[in-house]
Amino acid sequence: MTWRERTRDYEPTAYFVCLALMATSLTLSPFMMGASQFLIAAVWLFMGDPVKVKFQRFLHNKVALLLVSLYLLHVVGLLYTSDFPYAFKDLKVKLPMLVLPLVLSSVKPLEKRRFDLLMLLYVASVFVGTCISFATYLRHDYGDIREISVFISHIRFCLNIVLSIGITGYYLFTRQGPWWEKVLQLGLILWLMAQLYLFESLSGYMAFAGLVAATVLYLYFTKIKSKAWKTAGILVIIGLPLLAGFSLYRLASQLLATPKVDLATLDAKTALGNDYWHDTLCFPAEDGKYVGLYFCRQEMREAWNGRSELDYDGTTHNGENLEATLARYLTSKDLRKDAAGVAALTEQDIANVEQGIANYNNWSHPGLRARLSETAFEYNQYRRYNNPNGGSLSQRIEYTKASLYLIKQHPLFGVGTGDIPSAYQRAYDDLQSPLEPQYRHKAHNQYLSITVGFGIVGVLLFVFALLYPYCSSKTRRSYLYTLFMVILLLSMLPEDTIETQAGVTWFAFFNSLLIFAFEKGEASPRKENP
Repeated sequence: MTWRERTRDYEPTAYFVCLALMATSLTLSPFMMGASQFLIAAVWLFMGDPVKVKFQRFLHNKVALLLVSLYLLHVVGLLYTSDFPYAFKDLKVKLPMLVLPLVLSSVKPLEKRRFDLLMLLYVASVFVGTCISFATYLRHDYGDIREISVFISHIRFCLNIVLSIGITGYYLFTRQGPWWEKVLQLGLILWLMAQLYLFESLSGYMAFAGLVAATVLYLYFTKIKSKAWKTAGILVIIGLPLLAGFSLYRLASQLLATPKVDLATLDAKTALGNDYWHDTLCFPAEDGKYVGLYFCRQEMREAWNGRSELDYDGTTHNGENLEATLARYLTSKDLRKDAAGVAALTEQDIANVEQGIANYNNWSHPGLRARLSETAFEYNQYRRYNNPNGGSLSQRIEYTKASLYLIKQHPLFGVGTGDIPSAYQRAYDDLQSPLEPQYRHKAHNQYLSITVGFGIVGVLLFVFALLYPYCSSKTRRSYLYTLFMVILLLSMLPEDTIETQAGVTWFAFFNSLLIFAFEKGEASPRKENP
């Protein structure tokens, strides 16, 4: 018996272990995220049929070829690029878009029990990641709530959380099991929802809304037969977005509104007898309160320098103006900007200001309201002072302006794979953008990024490659694949989802897995024909 014959029985297990390693590393280990794809490729070379047979199977699978074309689009972009170091770095990051469709489309699909186990391991890894993040939150060992995502960016982590909620919900309602298993699954869903809320990620909230909408629509078209339930489904689909939109509008209006102030009625002196400075123009408003009221710089400086090693006229640990941060923080606690106000701060408050935390309420009660409060402050800064620096929403407006400028200059084929960063820098200069150099990034919108890089031709191919596998075959329209596609497509609106290792690996892994290891019947393994 040859070595190949002796090891043949272990090859499927080795393949599954490599897939499991990638699934669990998506949220826990960037290093293993990259290493696992090379392990998958290595196992593919030696397992099962000869490489030639597997490669022929891949070449006869038009969906797999279409998915790989997304990577080849970036290769073609080398033909008219000048920054090859960045281009090759980009190709390296996006290597999963080549490796995973090729491998998963050309080997035997996973058995049902192994597919289910793979989903369990993935959800478990996300749960572990949220436990680590929550422990970081409880220690308050962060300057920004989004920093509690320890291993990958909070935005990519939130996408994994939302997908895990959907996967857990799927097995909750489709898998037979004891009552305690159902209780654990329901508890896990509630835990993941709470952690998602904690991150203050508008992208995550949008993805979760997509999860709810996708679930309702999927049930409406595939499971629900009763006219009464169909009507209820329509009301939910229409009513929930309207209710959410109205609630967000009211909350945003409250955060942006500022009351009229009669300066003549305000106290003119501090408790120490110094003059107050009252300002409603130069200083911004936050949470409906003017930061510039009851302001005594002299007392603030002396009181602060007596409690902190950071100079009042300097910056916080994250580079923000300390005076402005302190003034905003005092305002958020309804304290005056004087010696008494600084004296009323706790040691934790002092540490928060030193870290650059400017709003006590956002720190003590993270969530949707805190995120909207921050966004409203940023928008006010941009609207009143044309200052987009440090503001997520205002920066994205500048990113969009630069993107549209570049698309207008290079409409058909874009600027090429490697020239995207330098093209954006030129665009910001040409547009005389107020963005500071450290904030001059790419589009933060995947569709715009693809259009800038590869033009209208490229983005049409990109969208077609995303939608064709789902639309071309009813057998692929499982609930999990539907959910994944909705989350993916929505995530690409506010973010460059596939421009980072964590994002592109998550995309390539689940896109390939749910197409080539999934069949009609939801959790059944898919049997691709050669």
